Parts: sequence; structure tokens; C-alpha cells
Amino acid sequence: MRRALRAGFLFRPSGAGVPLARAGRDRKRLALVPRAVPRRGRARAAVEAEGSMGTSFDTALGIFAAVAIVAGVVALSLAVLSIGLLRRSLRRVTDQIEELRRHPLVGVLPPETDPALRVLTLEFNHLLADLRARLLETAKRSDDLEALAAGPPDLALVGLDDDWSVTFFSRGAVNLLGWAPEEIAGRHVEALFAPGEWNRVLPKLARRSLREAGLSETLRLQRRDGGVFAAQVSIAGAGGGGASMLLAARDLTADQALHSTLRDSEERYRGLVEGMGDGVFILQDDRIVYANAALSRMVGADRDALLGSPLAQIVHSHDLLRVLEVLRRARSGTEPSGEIRCLLSSHGPVPIEVRLAWARTEFKGRAALVGTVTDVSGHARFERALAESQARLVATLQSTSDGILVLEETGRGLEATVANRAFCDLWGIPADLLVGRAHGEIVDRLKERCVDPAALEAFLGEAAGRAARADGIEIRDPRVLVDLVAGPMASAVAERPGVIVTARDVTRRVDGERDLRKSLEDLSRAKTDLEAANRELAAAQKELAERNEQLVKLNTELRSLDEMKSNLLANVSHELHTPLVSIKGYTEMILKRRLGPLTPEQERGLGVALKNIDRLIEMIDNLLSFSRIEKGETQLHLEDVPLWQIVDEAIELVGERIRKKSLSVTTQYETDELAVRGDRVKIGQVLVNLLTNAIKFNKEEGRITLTVRKGAKGFLEVDVADTGVGIPEEARDKIFERFYQADSSPRRKYEGTGIGLSIVRDILRLHGCTIRVRSQAGLGSVFTFTLPLARDQQVSASRHAPGRAREKNPRDT
Repeated sequence: MRRALRAGFLFRPSGAGVPLARAGRDRKRLALVPRAVPRRGRARAAVEAEGSMGTSFDTALGIFAAVAIVAGVVALSLAVLSIGLLRRSLRRVTDQIEELRRHPLVGVLPPETDPALRVLTLEFNHLLADLRARLLETAKRSDDLEALAAGPPDLALVGLDDDWSVTFFSRGAVNLLGWAPEEIAGRHVEALFAPGEWNRVLPKLARRSLREAGLSETLRLQRRDGGVFAAQVSIAGAGGGGASMLLAARDLTADQALHSTLRDSEERYRGLVEGMGDGVFILQDDRIVYANAALSRMVGADRDALLGSPLAQIVHSHDLLRVLEVLRRARSGTEPSGEIRCLLSSHGPVPIEVRLAWARTEFKGRAALVGTVTDVSGHARFERALAESQARLVATLQSTSDGILVLEETGRGLEATVANRAFCDLWGIPADLLVGRAHGEIVDRLKERCVDPAALEAFLGEAAGRAARADGIEIRDPRVLVDLVAGPMASAVAERPGVIVTARDVTRRVDGERDLRKSLEDLSRAKTDLEAANRELAAAQKELAERNEQLVKLNTELRSLDEMKSNLLANVSHELHTPLVSIKGYTEMILKRRLGPLTPEQERGLGVALKNIDRLIEMIDNLLSFSRIEKGETQLHLEDVPLWQIVDEAIELVGERIRKKSLSVTTQYETDELAVRGDRVKIGQVLVNLLTNAIKFNKEEGRITLTVRKGAKGFLEVDVADTGVGIPEEARDKIFERFYQADSSPRRKYEGTGIGLSIVRDILRLHGCTIRVRSQAGLGSVFTFTLPLARDQQVSASRHAPGRAREKNPRDT
């Protein structure tokens, strides 16, 4: 502890100490200052002496001396006491440090009450923690270096000095050479080599360049017991440390034995490959680098001619591209092994059919493909004949109308091996639930489908031993009647190796026989009834002839009346149309005050009259159209017209009615193909009639939406939707009939003739189109009809922007 203090502090006479060095880190400067003697007494004495100067100088001097002596005594006493306490604290700290020196990894200095010593113990604890951490790290690195120096257990590491004496012997060296480290230490390295081996390598080590670069050779080493073995020895400079050179050796005994075994195995397998009947080749860089004698004989070419030639030279042109493709995939690793059938060229007139198998391998240290070639020409012919025979048999079994089930004896008993399509269809059981199943399981499945399971079980039990027959077995869901026949399946192997069960559908025959018997009975009864009926028929025919004459006469009269009605409607409508048009014109002139002023009452009355005139003209137009359609006199003037123009014109025609009911009209075009092929006037009439209905049955401030979209191929679909009263469900199928009205009472709310929708349907039929309606009472109706698209869509290119709403005024489109 005293040495530590002398190293860390320089003491001045005043008692203050200055720290000189700290262990590797910045510390606060320490000052070990002993307690100074207090001077309060001396100050007080000076004051008293100064106060008494007036009496006598001698007295003051004596008092001052006495006070000084007392103060000195007090200061000396305090100094002695402080030094004693400091020594005791230092002794305690010294004892604790001595204890830590004996056990450096356990414990710390406890804190001291003295400020100087407390700082000292704190710094000492910090230094102690750093030293412990470094000690642990050093120990760990030492362990790692020792493990590294020991080396692997199968690798001998020997350290050598400048005189080639052994200075280090690893664990692997002990295992390999049998020397203990203490025995070999200091010996010349020649003791580790077989006689003469060290002299072989020593001249090379004498060259400085080889010694610095390192030397590696296969040499014979000698164990401590005298045994000699081959080893791979490397000698190189150690690169610093205690030894000048480092020798590393690995035993090659196992490697040489393995090489010998591999050489013997290679010779043995080479003999096997050369003796094989199948051709064998090795392919590198698309060229044959090895071919056995069988391949040479197979293609009729000398083996030397095959070596170095491409494989394409022996592959027939019919399969050349296919073989090259699979070999490419094999080289790339996509298909490292596999086999294909192909043709090889030969010197004969017919190519050889072979099975070519390949696999990736290594040959002389490089990637290669090894292939085997098996001549399957004879097998191929036999397999083709067998496959054709089996295909014919399967086709025969599957095409026959009789169901066939084959049960064969196996080690587990009878099992189903064949169940043709007819058998599975008759019983309603998939083939995979029959084929490969045991006899008992098949019996249970068939019984589940049978109306009389006992009869079926008795038949199958009898069929397992001898020929059996069962007629009229009924299968349920659906009902099928079958006749079952079973017989043994004989072969050269065993007398009864299996059973063949045949099922024939006799449902029609049995039902026909039953129906025939019933028909005979019915025929007998009918014969008697027929004779009586003949007599009644003769009388009825006479009466029928008379009634037929009456019907012909009535039909003629009805046709005449119908024609008169049609002519009357046409004539009356035509005669009424002309004066009504004139009346409408004069009424409009009067309302426009071209014939003079009007009073408000006159204007109101003429407005009502003009409204009724328009309604009558519309009604007469419908009657004229109805009459022409009924007579078949309507002719269509087909042309390509833009539908949006017809829609705008129709909305314009009914615009006054829309404004009077404060309705909003919206048009939506969901396609750019708006040119249709049809009669412009007739299509306009369809739209006007549908819009008139939508206005008539709509509510005040309601909505009308007209939507055009792409329909079925070659057609547009048009929706006319309203928010009106809707159509009752019972009336939806009748609204397109002539003169039909949902409310036909004299007090009905809505006026009309009941032929508007009928005319719409007839006009659309003339265009090859249809119309339908969706409606719900109280929520409005949607009428949907189709129109044929025009082939030339250029006429619709300049249409208005789609989807703009028309609020009240139909001209705002």
C-alpha cells in the first residue's frame, strides 16, 4: 500500500497530495489534504492583545506570547490526532488490498468515511473491475489459442526452431506419430521421418525461397513404434513466435486404400459394362467420349469411329430433335435423368427401335451424361400387338350393352378386376367402388341397390361355386330389372380362378310383356265399348256435319263483319282526321290572336278545346295505324337513323304534357353505337306512345328515365321507366292486347282507347324486335324493347352528351 501511495502521490510539506497517474482512463484530480489547524483562537487573541495595548507594551507582549504558545499546543494536538486517524484508515485499506491481492477475482474495497480515502477506494474499485475484465478476456483468448495450436485430431502440427529441433507437438501429432510432447521436445525432426526421407527434402528446404513459400510433398513418416506410413507433409515458415518453421502432416493410408479400392471397382465395372448386352455411352460436350462394344454392334459402326462423334450421328432423323431436346434439358439440370423411346440409325434398311435412358454424372472430373441403349424392336412389336389386343377387348367390353363383372381369385380371396360401363350404369355404382374390392364388399354394395337383397345374395353365393342364373332382379332408384348369369372363368393356371357375372337389362321386355297382357285385356273390353261407340259415333257424325255447316256460315258472316269494322274504322278515322287538323290550325291561329283579341275566358276555353283536339288526333292516328296493321297494309321504310335524334323528337312532341305535370325527363346513353336500322316514323310512334303512357300514369313532379344500352348481338335495348302508379300483377300479361284497359269502367280515372301498347308491340314485331314490362304497383313501370343496330355507325357520331337530365322542359337536351 505504501508503494502504491508513493507511485500515485507526491507529498508536499503542507500535507496536500497531487495524483500523478491513473490506469488507462481520465480521473478527477485528487487532493489528499489533512485537516489544517484552526486559527480562530489566534485571531481572538490578536484582538484581545490589540485592545490592551494602552496599558503596557510589555504586558501585551507577554499576553501575545502566552496566546501563541497555547495556540501552538492546540494545533500540535489536533495534527497528531488527525495523523493517527489517517494512519488507522490507511492500515485498514492496506489490509483490504492485501486480501484482494490473494483473491483478485473476488470482492471490492468498501467505501471509507474519509473523503480522500473514499475517492481513492472508488478509483481503486474501478481499476480492479477493468483488470478483472481484461484478465477474463486474456484467459479466453489463451484457451482459443491453445485449441487452435492443438489443431484437428487427424492433423499433426510440429513446431521447429532454426536447428530443426522440435519445440511444439500438437494433439494430432501425438495421435499420428505416437510421441509424447515431453519425449520429442528438443529432438531433431529427422526422428519423425522414415530412413532417407528427411535427406530427400532437406536440400529443398535449404533454398530460402522454397522455405519461405512453403513445401508440400508426399513422404513416408515413422511412428515411435517404428511403423512407417505415407503422409502429405507441408513445411513452411511459422511467421513469428517461438518456432522458426511449422510442419503439418496428414496420414494418407486410408486415401491410398480408397484409391486402390476405387481402381479395382472401376476395372470390375468396366468389365461389366463391356460385357453388357445393352449399349452404353458417355457424352461430354455433345460428343461421345466412351462407347461399349454392344453399342458399336447395335449401330454397325467401329468403336473408334464412334468416339468423338456427336450423338446425332447415330440417332434417326425422325427422332433427332426430340432426343436433342431431352439431352439439353438433362445438361441444364431440368431433367437430370429419364428415358425415352426413339429410333437409331443402322447400316440395315430398317432403323432400330430402342429405349434410351440417361443420367447426369462426372467423367474424368467433368460433368457428363451416361446413357444406356436397349434394343426393344422385338419387345415393341409384342407390346403393340398386346396393346392392340387389349384395346379391342376393352372396347368390346365397354361397348356391349350387357353389364360384365369379373371376379378373380387373389391371395385375399375373390376380388373384382373388371367392371364395364354398362354394369356400372345398371347398378348406379362408380367403377372405382367395384374394381379392386373384395367379394364381400361388392355383395354389400349390390345389395344396397337391390329391392330383394336376399335373392341377390343367394345368387352371388351360388355363383361363387358353379354356374347360376337369376331372372327379374329389381334395382331401385331408378327402377331397373336385370337378368343375372354367372359362370366360372377357366384358365390354364387353375380350374376356377374366377367368376364372370353378366347382367342384362330386361326392364323394357318385362314391362312390355306386362303392358301387352294388360293391353290384351283392355282390348277385349274396348272391343265391346268400340262397337257401342261406333253406333254413337255415326249419330254424332251426322249431328256434327249439320253443326259444321252452321259454323261455316257464321264464320263467313263474322269475317264480313270484321272487314266492315276495319273499313269503317279506316274511313271514319280518315274522314275525321282532315277536319280535325283544320280545326286545330284555326284554333291555334285564334289562340295566337291572329284573328283578333281574346278574353281570358275565351283563351282558356280554346286551350281546353285544343287539348281535346290533340287527343282526338292522336287517337285517330292510332286507329289508322291499328287498321293498317290489322289489314297487313303497313310497310316499313328502313333506313339507318341515329336513335338519339328520334328520342329528342319524341320528347319534343310530348313536351307540353311533361311541363303541365312538372315531370323531369332524363336520357342515358350507355353505348356509343346509337345508329339503328328501321322505319324512323314508326320508331318515333313507339317512343311517343310509351312516353305518353309514362306521362299519363305518372304522378305530379315525377320522373321519366329513358336508357339506351347495348343488348344482345346486333340489337340495342331501350328502357322507358316512370315513377307512376304501376301496373297490377294480374294485368301485366294483358296490357299489350287490343282494347285492353286495366280499368275499363265508365268512371275510370285515365282515358284512352287501349290500342297504344298493342300498336307498339305490332310495330316492334315488324322490325323483328320484342318488348317486355317490369312493374310494381305504386312504384312505377319499366318498358324495355329492342331495336336492330345499323351496320354503319357513322350516323350516330355527332350525338349529344349522354345522361343529361331534362327538367320539365324537354327542349333542354
